[in-house]
Parts: sequence; structure tokens; C-alpha cells
Amino acid sequence: MPVKRNVNGNPPEMEDDALNKDKPTPMMVLNEISRIMGARIRSKDIEGVTLQKSARLLLCELAHKDDRTQLELVKATHLKAPTISVVLQKLEKEGIVSRKSDEYDLRATRVSLTQKGRDIDTQIRKTIHEEDKIAMEVLSETEYETLMKILCKIRDHLVEDESKEEQD
Repeated sequence: MPVKRNVNGNPPEMEDDALNKDKPTPMMVLNEISRIMGARIRSKDIEGVTLQKSARLLLCELAHKDDRTQLELVKATHLKAPTISVVLQKLEKEGIVSRKSDEYDLRATRVSLTQKGRDIDTQIRKTIHEEDKIAMEVLSETEYETLMKILCKIRDHLVEDESKEEQD
């Protein structure tokens, strides 16, 4: 049986069946799970502050390693520099982060969490762990370990591919 070809003579990227909206792809399911988890986390009252996804991501990165440049945050979060700048302005206005010029390179801006930012991060992490526990309670330990291996493998591949594209 001959292989189906597109108009340009190349084989199709996906079978027509895969484009059927009744059959979600793994990435579609992951995206849906991410939206559901994000909505559940946002629904919790965290010191009366509602943070968008990019702000939570920045908080998490700064809590992991504080006093970073905006460029380091761009690389760590895979967010665009203008997005980081706008989100940091909002977080600074709310007293969650502080920004100062780097003492060695005045062109660079260093970002740190304030105590309020640390307190919010602690509450966010607690909420995430609670929601994660609910989501994962349906999996056995083996299923959980397998899922983590697969997800990390996909993430690492995408990060590697993104780096290759930036180098081209």
C-alpha cells in the first residue's frame, strides 16, 4: 500500500485521525491538566494576592535562587524579556520583589524577593503540594515514577530543541 503524500510530495506529519478533535494528543491533555491545576491554585486565597502564571513562575525561581539578573530569569523561566520586565514591575509595585542595579555591571538589574514575596511563595508552594497530592493520588508509586521519567524526558528534549533553534 503506497504511503499517503501531501501536495508537496512529503508524507503527512500527522495522520488525519490524529487531527480528529475527539482524540486529544498527549500535549493537549497536559495543557488541559495545567489549566485545571492553575485554576485550582488561583482559587485559593494567598494573602489576598492573585498572581498570574508568569508571576508564580518568577516567584518560584527567585525562591530557589535569589538575587538574580533579569537575563538569568529569562533563561530559567523561558519567558520573553519584555514579559519578565512587565511582571517584575507589577511585583515590585506590590512589594513582592525588589530590584537594584548590579554593582559590577550597571546595565544589569538584580531581582530579589522581599519578605512578603517569601511568605507568598511559601503559601503558593503549600497550595501546589496540596493540589499535586490530590492529582497524583490516583497513581501507584510505579505509575508516578514512570510519569515523572516521561515528563522529564519530554521537558529536557524540548529545552534542548529550543537551545538548538536559538543557536541557528
